[in-house]
Amino acid sequence: MIIRSTTKIYFSPTGTTKKVIEAIEEGMGIKHSEVIDLTLPKVRNAAAPIIKTDMVFLGVPVYETGIPKILIPFLKTLKGNGKPIVLVAVYGNISEGTTLNELYSIAQDGNFKVLGAASFIGEHSFSTEETPIAKGRPDNNDLTIAKEFGRNIMCKLQSLVSLHNKTLQLPQGKTPLMAKIVPANSAKFFAKTPIADKNKCSHCGICVRLCPTGAIDKDTLSINSTHCLRCFSCVKGCPKKAREITYRPKLVVSKVLLVKSKVRKEPQLYF
Repeated sequence: MIIRSTTKIYFSPTGTTKKVIEAIEEGMGIKHSEVIDLTLPKVRNAAAPIIKTDMVFLGVPVYETGIPKILIPFLKTLKGNGKPIVLVAVYGNISEGTTLNELYSIAQDGNFKVLGAASFIGEHSFSTEETPIAKGRPDNNDLTIAKEFGRNIMCKLQSLVSLHNKTLQLPQGKTPLMAKIVPANSAKFFAKTPIADKNKCSHCGICVRLCPTGAIDKDTLSINSTHCLRCFSCVKGCPKKAREITYRPKLVVSKVLLVKSKVRKEPQLYF
């Protein structure tokens, strides 16, 4: 089976999911690629385009052990028409939850053929200098693994005459006990909405453009807490460091995060 072109579909507020998918594609040696970047609302709110390339990558970060809920309506409108797809979940070294299983179900409903799947580690959105969680990941080792995964996927494709009757078995993901106890949208309970420090802020508007829900007012730079995902792209993308991540309660949240992420986890590949 010959693959000459791909479509990359991803949601990547802080760039980690994008980086992993680009590394996998690089490993495949693909030269022609199209992008559907779901990070900003205007793309998610538009009709899903017809996919004209030979195969698809679909990648999302793990939010509260699953697919970010704001993506699900769009993802359910994707039509694969039998095209091969590779699924990617990126999590902050604590738990990938059931994200790959959820992506698999959506891909099957959309008539894609799931050829491969992988979970990778990216720097946790709650990571700070004081409480580093998977700091700097995906690192060089992760990206080397991603490229090798891409090469293996390409080898698998080249060995196939048809995708007919080809299926991929994924292990069932687990929802951690804490995730079962806390209410939905719990990120809002454990971190405050980041406020811009007007003494540092240059009003460049980068945070407004980066926000995946359009929650930041372009004039006042205040954030609508109800719409805020706590992805903290506004914090990590600010050139003046005018915003910061503040846990609540600080000592408890930082302790739990450090304990849960203490052991370095490695990518898991399925193909």
